[in-house]
Amino acid sequence: MLSSGTGLPQVSGTVTLDGKPLEDGRIVFRDPAGVASGAGGKIQNGQFSLEVTPGSKQIQITARREVPGKFDESNPGEKIPILEQYVPARYNTKTELEEEIQSGENEFTFELTSEK
Repeated sequence: MLSSGTGLPQVSGTVTLDGKPLEDGRIVFRDPAGVASGAGGKIQNGQFSLEVTPGSKQIQITARREVPGKFDESNPGEKIPILEQYVPARYNTKTELEEEIQSGENEFTFELTSEK
């Protein structure tokens, strides 16, 4: 992976859910104490790549999908599909994921399960 010249560590890797690549989602690396904002990026076909400040981080992984047959029709004439978060809370709002970001390149594999 090529550096963008910022000097920040490169973080990349794979995210699977129940053994299959997470098709479309987001990953965020946050300081555990919430001292500074985190760095986030897109997950596509189970792959992610971004730059993150070094140190201990909590990882939040999210992905949303349409709920079949459910729509928000609160605006007259509009039928907007309702989306649901399908990655369990233990990987995002109540994350149990933590990693230490070192200088240079970092590669991680997150194997998530949909079990509660």
